Amino acid sequence: MNQQKSSGDQQFEEIRILGLEPAEDAVEPGRSVFEAESPAEELPHWTEPPTGSSDSLRPGTLSEEPRWANDVPENHESQQPVGSVDAPNASSFFDDNLPSGSTFNPPLMPPDDLSADSTGVPDIGARKRRPDRSASSFSSGRDMPMAFMTGIVLGVLALVAFQVGASAALALSTIVLVLAAAEFYGSVRQVGYQPATLLGVVSVGALNLGAYWRFEAAVPLLLILTVLFCLLWYLSGVDRDAPMVNIAVTLFGVLYVGLLGCFAGLMLTDKNGVGMLLAAVLATVGYDVGGLFIGRLVGRTPLAAVSPNKTMEGLVGGMFACFAVCVLVVGRITPFGQEPGDLMSVAVLGIVAALAAPLGDLCESMIKRDLGIKDMGSVLPGHGGLLDRFDALLFVLPATYYTARMLDLFGFGS
Repeated sequence: MNQQKSSGDQQFEEIRILGLEPAEDAVEPGRSVFEAESPAEELPHWTEPPTGSSDSLRPGTLSEEPRWANDVPENHESQQPVGSVDAPNASSFFDDNLPSGSTFNPPLMPPDDLSADSTGVPDIGARKRRPDRSASSFSSGRDMPMAFMTGIVLGVLALVAFQVGASAALALSTIVLVLAAAEFYGSVRQVGYQPATLLGVVSVGALNLGAYWRFEAAVPLLLILTVLFCLLWYLSGVDRDAPMVNIAVTLFGVLYVGLLGCFAGLMLTDKNGVGMLLAAVLATVGYDVGGLFIGRLVGRTPLAAVSPNKTMEGLVGGMFACFAVCVLVVGRITPFGQEPGDLMSVAVLGIVAALAAPLGDLCESMIKRDLGIKDMGSVLPGHGGLLDRFDALLFVLPATYYTARMLDLFGFGS
Protein backbone atom coordinates (compact mmCIF):
# COMPACT_ATOMS: atom_id res chain seq x y z
CA MET A 1 0.00 0.00 0.00
CA ASN A 2 1.44 3.34 -1.06
CA GLN A 3 0.73 6.48 0.80
CA GLN A 4 1.96 10.15 0.79
CA LYS A 5 2.24 12.31 3.93
CA SER A 6 1.94 16.11 4.17
CA SER A 7 3.12 18.36 6.96
CA GLY A 8 0.84 18.57 9.94
CA ASP A 9 -1.65 15.98 8.81
CA GLN A 10 -1.78 12.71 6.94
CA GLN A 11 -3.48 12.44 3.55
CA PHE A 12 -3.92 9.38 1.39
CA GLU A 13 -3.54 10.06 -2.23
CA GLU A 14 -4.13 6.57 -3.55
CA ILE A 15 -5.00 3.23 -2.08
CA ARG A 16 -4.22 0.15 -3.99
CA ILE A 17 -5.12 -3.31 -2.73
CA LEU A 18 -2.85 -6.04 -3.86
CA GLY A 19 -4.55 -8.73 -5.89
CA LEU A 20 -7.34 -6.43 -7.11
CA GLU A 21 -5.52 -4.64 -9.88
CA PRO A 22 -7.68 -3.55 -12.85
CA ALA A 23 -7.84 -5.91 -15.79
CA GLU A 24 -5.37 -5.25 -18.55
CA ASP A 25 -7.94 -5.65 -21.32
CA ALA A 26 -11.17 -3.75 -21.64
CA VAL A 27 -14.58 -5.41 -21.66
CA GLU A 28 -16.04 -5.59 -25.13
CA PRO A 29 -19.80 -6.05 -25.79
CA GLY A 30 -20.61 -9.50 -27.13
CA ARG A 31 -17.29 -10.89 -26.07
CA SER A 32 -17.23 -14.07 -23.99
CA VAL A 33 -15.34 -13.84 -20.76
CA PHE A 34 -14.07 -17.37 -21.36
CA GLU A 35 -12.67 -16.82 -24.84
CA ALA A 36 -9.59 -14.93 -25.86
CA GLU A 37 -10.87 -13.98 -29.29
CA SER A 38 -13.91 -11.98 -30.19
CA PRO A 39 -16.83 -13.91 -31.71
CA ALA A 40 -17.01 -14.11 -35.47
CA GLU A 41 -20.52 -12.68 -35.45
CA GLU A 42 -21.06 -9.64 -33.28
CA LEU A 43 -24.44 -9.11 -31.66
CA PRO A 44 -26.27 -5.82 -32.39
CA HIS A 45 -26.57 -3.23 -29.71
CA TRP A 46 -29.66 -3.65 -27.53
CA THR A 47 -30.98 -0.21 -28.55
CA GLU A 48 -31.04 -1.10 -32.26
CA PRO A 49 -34.32 -2.38 -33.80
CA PRO A 50 -34.57 -6.14 -34.48
CA THR A 51 -33.56 -7.36 -37.91
CA GLY A 52 -34.61 -10.38 -39.93
CA SER A 53 -38.00 -12.06 -40.42
CA SER A 54 -39.86 -14.35 -38.04
CA ASP A 55 -38.74 -17.41 -40.06
CA SER A 56 -35.13 -16.70 -39.21
CA LEU A 57 -35.71 -16.58 -35.46
CA ARG A 58 -34.22 -19.36 -33.42
CA PRO A 59 -36.54 -21.87 -31.62
CA GLY A 60 -37.76 -20.55 -28.32
CA THR A 61 -37.86 -16.88 -29.37
CA LEU A 62 -41.08 -14.91 -29.78
CA SER A 63 -42.49 -14.37 -33.23
CA GLU A 64 -44.39 -11.37 -34.50
CA GLU A 65 -47.56 -13.43 -35.17
CA PRO A 66 -49.42 -15.69 -32.70
CA ARG A 67 -49.28 -19.44 -33.19
CA TRP A 68 -52.31 -21.65 -32.50
CA ALA A 69 -52.24 -24.92 -30.56
CA ASN A 70 -52.61 -27.02 -33.70
CA ASP A 71 -49.48 -25.38 -35.12
CA VAL A 72 -47.27 -26.58 -32.27
CA PRO A 73 -44.77 -29.25 -33.39
CA GLU A 74 -45.58 -32.78 -32.28
CA ASN A 75 -42.21 -33.19 -30.57
CA HIS A 76 -42.76 -30.12 -28.39
CA GLU A 77 -42.78 -30.87 -24.66
CA SER A 78 -46.28 -29.44 -24.24
CA GLN A 79 -47.62 -32.15 -26.55
CA GLN A 80 -46.15 -35.02 -24.56
CA PRO A 81 -48.55 -36.89 -22.19
CA VAL A 82 -47.90 -36.47 -18.49
CA GLY A 83 -48.71 -40.09 -17.71
CA SER A 84 -50.42 -43.10 -19.17
CA VAL A 85 -53.26 -45.07 -17.61
CA ASP A 86 -51.51 -48.19 -18.86
CA ALA A 87 -48.59 -47.57 -16.54
CA PRO A 88 -48.29 -50.01 -13.61
CA ASN A 89 -48.60 -47.25 -11.03
CA ALA A 90 -52.01 -46.28 -12.37
CA SER A 91 -53.54 -49.76 -12.26
CA SER A 92 -54.20 -49.56 -8.53
CA PHE A 93 -56.51 -46.60 -9.02
CA PHE A 94 -58.55 -47.84 -11.99
CA ASP A 95 -58.63 -51.58 -11.49
CA ASP A 96 -60.19 -53.46 -8.61
CA ASN A 97 -58.01 -56.50 -9.24
CA LEU A 98 -54.54 -55.53 -8.16
CA PRO A 99 -51.47 -57.40 -9.39
CA SER A 100 -50.84 -60.75 -7.78
CA GLY A 101 -47.74 -59.45 -6.04
CA SER A 102 -49.63 -56.72 -4.20
CA THR A 103 -49.18 -56.51 -0.46
CA PHE A 104 -52.60 -54.97 0.15
CA ASN A 105 -54.36 -57.25 2.61
CA PRO A 106 -57.85 -56.26 3.78
CA PRO A 107 -58.16 -57.18 7.46
CA LEU A 108 -61.77 -58.29 7.27
CA MET A 109 -62.77 -61.07 4.94
CA PRO A 110 -65.13 -63.97 5.55
CA PRO A 111 -62.96 -67.06 6.05
CA ASP A 112 -64.64 -69.00 3.25
CA ASP A 113 -64.10 -66.11 0.84
CA LEU A 114 -60.33 -65.86 1.22
CA SER A 115 -58.32 -67.34 -1.62
CA ALA A 116 -54.55 -67.15 -1.82
CA ASP A 117 -52.18 -67.68 -4.68
CA SER A 118 -48.94 -69.60 -4.53
CA THR A 119 -47.28 -66.77 -2.63
CA GLY A 120 -49.89 -66.85 0.11
CA VAL A 121 -51.17 -63.34 -0.68
CA PRO A 122 -54.96 -63.12 -0.26
CA ASP A 123 -56.93 -62.28 -3.37
CA ILE A 124 -58.70 -58.99 -2.69
CA GLY A 125 -61.27 -59.69 -5.39
CA ALA A 126 -62.51 -62.81 -3.64
CA ARG A 127 -65.30 -60.95 -1.86
CA LYS A 128 -66.71 -59.70 -5.13
CA ARG A 129 -66.38 -63.11 -6.73
CA ARG A 130 -67.68 -65.14 -3.82
CA PRO A 131 -70.23 -67.82 -4.75
CA ASP A 132 -73.78 -66.62 -5.11
CA ARG A 133 -75.90 -68.04 -2.35
CA SER A 134 -79.09 -68.85 -4.17
CA ALA A 135 -82.48 -69.31 -2.60
CA SER A 136 -81.96 -73.06 -2.33
CA SER A 137 -79.08 -72.62 0.11
CA PHE A 138 -81.27 -70.56 2.46
CA SER A 139 -84.53 -72.40 2.07
CA SER A 140 -84.12 -75.26 4.50
CA GLY A 141 -87.48 -76.32 5.86
CA ARG A 142 -88.60 -75.14 9.28
CA ASP A 143 -89.70 -77.62 11.91
CA MET A 144 -93.24 -76.29 12.27
CA PRO A 145 -94.32 -78.36 15.32
CA MET A 146 -91.19 -77.33 17.19
CA ALA A 147 -91.61 -73.72 16.11
CA PHE A 148 -95.23 -73.77 17.30
CA MET A 149 -94.27 -75.15 20.72
CA THR A 150 -91.47 -72.61 21.08
CA GLY A 151 -93.86 -69.80 20.21
CA ILE A 152 -96.34 -70.98 22.84
CA VAL A 153 -93.64 -71.02 25.52
CA LEU A 154 -92.47 -67.52 24.61
CA GLY A 155 -96.05 -66.23 24.62
CA VAL A 156 -96.77 -67.66 28.06
CA LEU A 157 -93.51 -66.26 29.45
CA ALA A 158 -94.32 -62.81 28.10
CA LEU A 159 -97.89 -62.83 29.42
CA VAL A 160 -96.68 -63.82 32.89
CA ALA A 161 -94.13 -61.02 32.94
CA PHE A 162 -96.70 -58.48 31.74
CA GLN A 163 -99.15 -59.66 34.38
CA VAL A 164 -96.58 -59.23 37.16
CA GLY A 165 -95.94 -55.62 36.21
CA ALA A 166 -93.57 -53.12 34.61
CA SER A 167 -90.50 -54.32 36.52
CA ALA A 168 -90.87 -57.90 35.28
CA ALA A 169 -91.57 -56.69 31.74
CA LEU A 170 -88.45 -54.49 31.93
CA ALA A 171 -86.31 -57.40 33.12
CA LEU A 172 -87.63 -59.70 30.38
CA SER A 173 -87.16 -57.13 27.62
CA THR A 174 -83.62 -56.32 28.81
CA ILE A 175 -82.64 -60.00 28.84
CA VAL A 176 -84.03 -60.48 25.34
CA LEU A 177 -82.19 -57.42 24.00
CA VAL A 178 -78.87 -58.41 25.61
CA LEU A 179 -79.08 -61.94 24.20
CA ALA A 180 -80.05 -60.58 20.78
CA ALA A 181 -77.04 -58.25 20.83
CA ALA A 182 -74.78 -61.15 21.79
CA GLU A 183 -76.16 -63.11 18.82
CA PHE A 184 -75.47 -60.21 16.49
CA TYR A 185 -71.87 -59.77 17.60
CA GLY A 186 -71.30 -63.51 17.48
CA SER A 187 -72.57 -63.61 13.91
CA VAL A 188 -70.34 -60.79 12.68
CA ARG A 189 -67.35 -62.41 14.38
CA GLN A 190 -67.95 -65.55 12.33
CA VAL A 191 -67.18 -63.64 9.13
CA GLY A 192 -64.03 -61.93 10.37
CA TYR A 193 -65.06 -58.73 12.15
CA GLN A 194 -63.69 -58.04 15.64
CA PRO A 195 -66.24 -55.82 17.44
CA ALA A 196 -66.04 -54.85 21.08
CA THR A 197 -68.63 -57.45 22.08
CA LEU A 198 -68.60 -56.88 25.83
CA LEU A 199 -68.90 -53.11 25.43
CA GLY A 200 -71.72 -53.47 22.89
CA VAL A 201 -73.74 -55.92 24.99
CA VAL A 202 -73.40 -53.77 28.13
CA SER A 203 -74.43 -50.68 26.20
CA VAL A 204 -77.54 -52.39 24.81
CA GLY A 205 -78.69 -53.41 28.28
CA ALA A 206 -77.86 -49.98 29.72
CA LEU A 207 -79.92 -48.23 27.06
CA ASN A 208 -83.09 -50.11 27.98
CA LEU A 209 -82.57 -49.72 31.72
CA GLY A 210 -81.52 -46.08 31.43
CA ALA A 211 -84.55 -45.27 29.29
CA TYR A 212 -86.80 -46.71 32.01
CA TRP A 213 -85.07 -45.04 34.96
CA ARG A 214 -84.14 -41.67 33.44
CA PHE A 215 -86.53 -41.43 30.49
CA GLU A 216 -85.56 -40.02 27.09
CA ALA A 217 -82.72 -37.85 28.41
CA ALA A 218 -80.68 -40.97 29.21
CA VAL A 219 -80.60 -42.21 25.61
CA PRO A 220 -78.28 -39.57 24.05
CA LEU A 221 -76.04 -39.60 27.13
CA LEU A 222 -75.58 -43.36 26.93
CA LEU A 223 -74.91 -43.20 23.21
CA ILE A 224 -72.22 -40.55 23.74
CA LEU A 225 -70.58 -42.67 26.44
CA THR A 226 -70.74 -45.69 24.14
CA VAL A 227 -68.90 -43.84 21.38
CA LEU A 228 -66.22 -42.57 23.78
CA PHE A 229 -65.62 -45.94 25.44
CA CYS A 230 -65.61 -47.64 22.06
CA LEU A 231 -62.82 -45.36 20.88
CA LEU A 232 -60.89 -45.93 24.10
CA TRP A 233 -61.42 -49.67 23.72
CA TYR A 234 -59.36 -49.74 20.54
CA LEU A 235 -57.02 -46.95 21.58
CA SER A 236 -55.97 -48.85 24.70
CA GLY A 237 -55.15 -51.93 22.65
CA VAL A 238 -57.87 -54.29 23.86
CA ASP A 239 -58.48 -54.90 20.16
CA ARG A 240 -56.04 -53.55 17.58
CA ASP A 241 -57.18 -54.87 14.21
CA ALA A 242 -58.94 -52.43 11.84
CA PRO A 243 -60.30 -50.04 14.48
CA MET A 244 -62.32 -47.96 12.02
CA VAL A 245 -64.31 -50.89 10.66
CA ASN A 246 -64.72 -52.67 13.97
CA ILE A 247 -65.84 -49.51 15.77
CA ALA A 248 -68.47 -49.04 13.07
CA VAL A 249 -69.69 -52.63 13.49
CA THR A 250 -69.81 -52.25 17.28
CA LEU A 251 -71.79 -49.03 17.13
CA PHE A 252 -74.14 -50.44 14.50
CA GLY A 253 -75.04 -53.30 16.83
CA VAL A 254 -75.74 -50.85 19.63
CA LEU A 255 -77.93 -48.68 17.41
CA TYR A 256 -79.72 -51.56 15.71
CA VAL A 257 -80.54 -53.63 18.79
CA GLY A 258 -80.08 -51.19 21.67
CA LEU A 259 -81.49 -47.92 20.34
CA LEU A 260 -84.51 -49.49 18.66
CA GLY A 261 -85.08 -51.89 21.54
CA CYS A 262 -84.88 -49.26 24.30
CA PHE A 263 -88.32 -47.99 23.29
CA ALA A 264 -89.64 -50.90 25.37
CA GLY A 265 -88.15 -49.26 28.44
CA LEU A 266 -89.48 -45.86 27.37
CA MET A 267 -93.03 -47.20 27.08
CA LEU A 268 -92.81 -48.91 30.45
CA THR A 269 -92.21 -45.54 32.14
CA ASP A 270 -95.89 -44.77 31.65
CA LYS A 271 -98.62 -46.09 33.94
CA ASN A 272 -100.13 -48.01 31.04
CA GLY A 273 -96.78 -48.82 29.46
CA VAL A 274 -97.34 -52.56 29.87
CA GLY A 275 -100.41 -52.25 27.64
CA MET A 276 -98.39 -50.33 25.03
CA LEU A 277 -95.64 -52.95 25.01
CA LEU A 278 -98.18 -55.75 24.82
CA ALA A 279 -99.85 -53.99 21.88
CA ALA A 280 -96.53 -53.85 20.02
CA VAL A 281 -95.86 -57.54 20.70
CA LEU A 282 -99.33 -58.64 19.60
CA ALA A 283 -99.14 -56.59 16.40
CA THR A 284 -95.77 -58.17 15.57
CA VAL A 285 -97.02 -61.69 16.33
CA GLY A 286 -100.01 -61.07 14.09
CA TYR A 287 -97.75 -60.08 11.20
CA ASP A 288 -95.34 -63.00 11.68
CA VAL A 289 -98.05 -65.68 12.02
CA GLY A 290 -100.23 -64.30 9.25
CA GLY A 291 -97.33 -63.87 6.86
CA LEU A 292 -96.05 -67.39 7.56
CA PHE A 293 -99.33 -69.22 6.99
CA ILE A 294 -100.57 -67.14 4.05
CA GLY A 295 -97.17 -67.36 2.40
CA ARG A 296 -97.06 -71.13 2.77
CA LEU A 297 -100.60 -71.58 1.50
CA VAL A 298 -100.79 -69.28 -1.51
CA GLY A 299 -97.36 -67.68 -1.77
CA ARG A 300 -96.05 -67.69 -5.34
CA THR A 301 -94.49 -64.29 -6.11
CA PRO A 302 -90.99 -63.67 -4.64
CA LEU A 303 -90.85 -60.55 -2.50
CA ALA A 304 -87.17 -59.54 -2.42
CA ALA A 305 -83.79 -61.02 -3.30
CA VAL A 306 -82.53 -60.49 0.27
CA SER A 307 -85.17 -62.93 1.56
CA PRO A 308 -85.85 -65.70 -0.97
CA ASN A 309 -88.45 -67.46 1.20
CA LYS A 310 -90.79 -64.47 1.49
CA THR A 311 -93.52 -63.80 -1.03
CA MET A 312 -95.78 -60.90 -1.93
CA GLU A 313 -98.80 -62.94 -0.87
CA GLY A 314 -97.22 -63.57 2.51
CA LEU A 315 -96.46 -59.86 2.90
CA VAL A 316 -100.05 -58.84 2.18
CA GLY A 317 -101.40 -61.59 4.42
CA GLY A 318 -99.10 -60.59 7.27
CA MET A 319 -100.02 -56.92 7.01
CA PHE A 320 -103.73 -57.75 6.99
CA ALA A 321 -103.33 -60.06 10.01
CA CYS A 322 -101.39 -57.33 11.85
CA PHE A 323 -104.18 -54.83 11.26
CA ALA A 324 -106.84 -57.35 12.28
CA VAL A 325 -105.07 -58.20 15.54
CA CYS A 326 -104.80 -54.51 16.40
CA VAL A 327 -108.50 -53.89 15.78
CA LEU A 328 -109.85 -57.05 17.41
CA VAL A 329 -107.40 -57.58 20.29
CA VAL A 330 -105.39 -54.43 20.96
CA GLY A 331 -108.61 -52.40 20.84
CA ARG A 332 -109.50 -53.91 24.22
CA ILE A 333 -106.17 -53.11 25.88
CA THR A 334 -105.45 -49.81 27.62
CA PRO A 335 -104.38 -47.24 26.49
CA PHE A 336 -105.15 -47.88 22.80
CA GLY A 337 -108.60 -49.14 23.68
CA GLN A 338 -109.55 -47.57 26.98
CA GLU A 339 -113.15 -48.11 25.99
CA PRO A 340 -113.90 -51.12 23.78
CA GLY A 341 -115.13 -49.96 20.42
CA ASP A 342 -112.75 -47.01 20.08
CA LEU A 343 -111.37 -47.93 16.65
CA MET A 344 -109.55 -44.71 15.84
CA SER A 345 -106.42 -45.37 17.89
CA VAL A 346 -106.10 -49.05 17.09
CA ALA A 347 -106.70 -48.44 13.39
CA VAL A 348 -103.81 -45.97 13.28
CA LEU A 349 -101.59 -48.39 15.22
CA GLY A 350 -102.61 -51.23 12.89
CA ILE A 351 -101.57 -49.28 9.81
CA VAL A 352 -98.29 -48.08 11.30
CA ALA A 353 -97.34 -51.51 12.67
CA ALA A 354 -98.29 -53.22 9.40
CA LEU A 355 -95.77 -50.97 7.61
CA ALA A 356 -93.01 -51.17 10.22
CA ALA A 357 -93.01 -54.94 10.79
CA PRO A 358 -92.10 -56.04 7.24
CA LEU A 359 -89.36 -53.41 7.10
CA GLY A 360 -87.76 -54.82 10.23
CA ASP A 361 -88.06 -58.34 8.86
CA LEU A 362 -86.47 -57.47 5.51
CA CYS A 363 -83.68 -55.40 7.03
CA GLU A 364 -82.58 -58.30 9.23
CA SER A 365 -82.73 -60.60 6.21
CA MET A 366 -80.53 -58.16 4.32
CA ILE A 367 -77.94 -58.24 7.11
CA LYS A 368 -77.94 -62.04 7.22
CA ARG A 369 -77.69 -62.21 3.46
CA ASP A 370 -74.66 -59.93 3.48
CA LEU A 371 -73.01 -61.98 6.22
CA GLY A 372 -73.79 -65.21 4.37
CA ILE A 373 -75.65 -66.87 7.25
CA LYS A 374 -79.14 -68.33 7.57
CA ASP A 375 -79.88 -67.57 11.24
CA MET A 376 -78.36 -65.26 13.81
CA GLY A 377 -78.50 -67.99 16.43
CA SER A 378 -80.07 -71.28 17.48
CA VAL A 379 -81.37 -70.62 20.98
CA LEU A 380 -85.00 -70.94 19.87
CA PRO A 381 -85.77 -74.34 18.33
CA GLY A 382 -87.66 -73.96 15.08
CA HIS A 383 -87.06 -70.19 14.98
CA GLY A 384 -83.30 -69.72 15.04
CA GLY A 385 -82.09 -66.96 17.32
CA LEU A 386 -83.82 -64.31 19.39
CA LEU A 387 -82.89 -61.67 16.83
CA ASP A 388 -84.48 -63.80 14.11
CA ARG A 389 -87.72 -63.91 16.06
CA PHE A 390 -87.82 -60.29 17.23
CA ASP A 391 -86.42 -58.53 14.15
CA ALA A 392 -89.81 -57.11 13.18
CA LEU A 393 -90.50 -56.11 16.80
CA LEU A 394 -87.41 -53.86 16.80
CA PHE A 395 -89.13 -51.67 14.22
CA VAL A 396 -92.62 -51.95 15.73
CA LEU A 397 -91.44 -50.74 19.15
CA PRO A 398 -90.52 -47.16 18.10
CA ALA A 399 -93.53 -47.12 15.74
CA THR A 400 -95.85 -47.93 18.64
CA TYR A 401 -94.16 -45.43 20.95
CA TYR A 402 -94.45 -42.50 18.56
CA THR A 403 -98.00 -43.50 17.57
CA ALA A 404 -98.96 -43.25 21.24
CA ARG A 405 -97.21 -39.88 21.40
CA MET A 406 -99.04 -38.65 18.32
CA LEU A 407 -102.40 -39.79 19.71
CA ASP A 408 -101.57 -38.23 23.11
CA LEU A 409 -101.95 -41.50 24.98
CA PHE A 410 -99.15 -40.78 27.45
CA GLY A 411 -99.44 -38.79 30.64
CA PHE A 412 -101.12 -41.27 32.95
CA GLY A 413 -98.36 -41.05 35.55
CA SER A 414 -95.57 -43.46 36.35
